[in-house]
Amino acid sequence: MGKSDLMDRVAEDLTRGHTYPAIQRMHSLVAAHPTDLDLRRRLAAIYRATGNAVEAGRWSYLDESADPAELAAFETRYPPHRRLDALRWPAGAQAPTDISRVRLAPLHAAAGAAAPAAPHGPRRLTTAAAVAALVALALLAVVGAQTVLEWLL
Repeated sequence: MGKSDLMDRVAEDLTRGHTYPAIQRMHSLVAAHPTDLDLRRRLAAIYRATGNAVEAGRWSYLDESADPAELAAFETRYPPHRRLDALRWPAGAQAPTDISRVRLAPLHAAAGAAAPAAPHGPRRLTTAAAVAALVALALLAVVGAQTVLEWLL
């Protein structure tokens, strides 16, 4: 389904007062076109209409006409090192406007400063836990098989 088709469906959803499907469709569009500030502005408008200042601030963060109260709500909800992830701005993508460049620059710096020294640490921990779980499961299977054999014999 194309961008214009989805936008038509969003408009239809909003006309009917169905904000949830409209929001879901807009999220799909923003995911497909993450640097399209107009889509972000439209998503922010839907959240604004539903009274969700945090999300309105999140999706209008890179827009020069963003409401300062909504920006403050977004910034309160997300610490600086998490804001870039929350915005879902693609890594390495150029900011299309001056204000978006100004707002993204400190977020890139904060995200870089918060990056762990060993990026594979959590992955190694998860792998070790998975191996331990498999070993435990194998031991339980052996004990279970022995118990069944004892019952049968």
